[in-house]
Amino acid sequence: MKQVVYLITLVAVLTLSGCKKTIPVRDFNSMPISGAHSEKSTVKSVETAILQACLSLGWKTRVVKQGEIEATLNIRKHQLVVSITHDNKEYSIKYKDSVNLLYDGKKIHRQYGNWTRNLMNSISAFSLSN
Repeated sequence: MKQVVYLITLVAVLTLSGCKKTIPVRDFNSMPISGAHSEKSTVKSVETAILQACLSLGWKTRVVKQGEIEATLNIRKHQLVVSITHDNKEYSIKYKDSVNLLYDGKKIHRQYGNWTRNLMNSISAFSLSN
């Protein structure tokens, strides 16, 4: 009986430890702004599209200065902070900080990839609508 409990515990620990996969931290540089070829595309209009995209996904934002936004995503006990720099034609998303995302200087929780990809898709959708 003791061996069965030990075996079940071992399987559970191994299974749960597999859930905490990490991926390399990736910055997304020089991503094109949809519709940026338009004369209506200004740094301010791109900023507005990025702010709307962030807010639509639950990111809290702070305009640091013209052309730079700090975006923070809080989910349960996790927090991700990125810096989004932009002009009227392109934007970049760079990792800035995190809490409880297994960041070790090179790798981070796999959810980072999903969250940043969702953010880029949302920015694309909002910039197209302007």
